[in-house]
Amino acid sequence: MSQATSGSKYTVQPGDTLSSIAQKVYGDSSRWHEIYIANTQVIGNDPNVLPVGKALYIPHVRNLQTLNTHTCTVTAPNGLNVRVAPTVQSAIVARYPRGTVLNYVEVVGGDFVISSSFWGHSMQGNFFWMGGTDHPEG
Repeated sequence: MSQATSGSKYTVQPGDTLSSIAQKVYGDSSRWHEIYIANTQVIGNDPNVLPVGKALYIPHVRNLQTLNTHTCTVTAPNGLNVRVAPTVQSAIVARYPRGTVLNYVEVVGGDFVISSSFWGHSMQGNFFWMGGTDHPEG
């Protein structure tokens, strides 16, 4: 069986979930999205279905809390979804109305939405499309 360690490859075993792999590697099952983001081409659009026998890259841990925090305000008329990955197919974890102030520690590339592929990465480890804020470029 493959050992799950930060910065290495891990071969998916029967019964593995991204949460269980994150728990083994990082000691925190909630950090599963970091593994998912690094392996979306291998895993596909459903993070709940792991391809047994496939090798996943286990990214190094980044402590988002140590990065500089920025804020932006939701300007999208219908509000803004916060997701587990910078893709429009990823699960929605929250929805915020226009006028809500959100935090982010970095801007990453993701799905192209309307006019931009910039996504804010929050301290909580979630993502939102920057085009729906007062800082569309980050």
